Amino acid sequence: MAAPASSLKAVVAALSGNVVVTLVKFIAFFLSGSGAMLSEAIHSAADTGNQVLLFLGLKRAARKRDDEFHYGYGGERFIFGILSASGIFFVGCGVTVYHGLQSLLHPHAAEVGPITFAVLGVSFLIEGGVLVLAVMGLRKQAADMPFLRYVREKADPAAVAILLEDGAAVLGLVLATVGIVLAYVTGNPVWDAAASLTVGVLLGVIAIYLMVENRGLLLGRAVPDDVEQRFVDVVRARPSLADLHDVKTRQITPETFQFKAELRFSESFVAAKLGEALPASGLPAAGASREQALQGAARHLIRALSEEIDAIEAEVRRVIPEAKHIDLELEHLSAEAAEAAEQRSAQAS
Repeated sequence: MAAPASSLKAVVAALSGNVVVTLVKFIAFFLSGSGAMLSEAIHSAADTGNQVLLFLGLKRAARKRDDEFHYGYGGERFIFGILSASGIFFVGCGVTVYHGLQSLLHPHAAEVGPITFAVLGVSFLIEGGVLVLAVMGLRKQAADMPFLRYVREKADPAAVAILLEDGAAVLGLVLATVGIVLAYVTGNPVWDAAASLTVGVLLGVIAIYLMVENRGLLLGRAVPDDVEQRFVDVVRARPSLADLHDVKTRQITPETFQFKAELRFSESFVAAKLGEALPASGLPAAGASREQALQGAARHLIRALSEEIDAIEAEVRRVIPEAKHIDLELEHLSAEAAEAAEQRSAQAS
């Protein structure tokens, strides 16, 4: 199942913006020597590489299912999402923290001038614009659902990664600006190093969050509790059923859910369907005519149960559009349960 088009647009917009911002920040670092500016340049370079990975993941996940992968390639998004988060952690966080520590151990005054602040301003406009686009895209997808809840439970991981990366980029620019200004005003380069360390820690927290989220989806996390309850309520509402149990759910992708449950049809429903097929005059005593009547009744019953299962699946998909894969099985009775059912039938007759 392909990811929403808005996710792909958000990744492309973020990738385009970060290519420009990365070049501008590196130029500013070479001109100023600011540790915070180098941290920002590394941050943007890491974001660019990560967004390339997210783009590849979305494109590969869009492939249709085939004989090798019957449920499609949606999981590719999560694999590349983990790779992207690893890049944020090791490159964005690791290198930035390392440079901040080096700046603390071996401080040197940064050369700050109008070009530095011009670069920060341009970067803020570009990163802020991409962040606004990401927020607007997610708000549109969320519809009436609370925004933060949608981001936590249903949003595409690639779109969430862009949202967090761009949010961190904008906040990082603010921190870098504060560090550079304080270092310039006080003459103490420790402020510049502290800003670099703060940006690095922020990236590390985001990377760990994205790893955990993509891991959960890759393993097949259960659908939200309210969605599972809707599934149970829809199935239990069918008058043909006596019970259902062993309900299992899985999010194959944020847009594709899988449901599995065991059903037990009510004896009255099964008896009514059998009554429709059996001769009104009763079964023949013996012989081929009796066997033929029984086979006709069996075919009718099987068809009736199949049609009822199809009707249940259609109703579930109407209520839960993400329910693309529904596996409904007839309840497996143990020997004791089967014997008890036979005794009830004998008593009723």
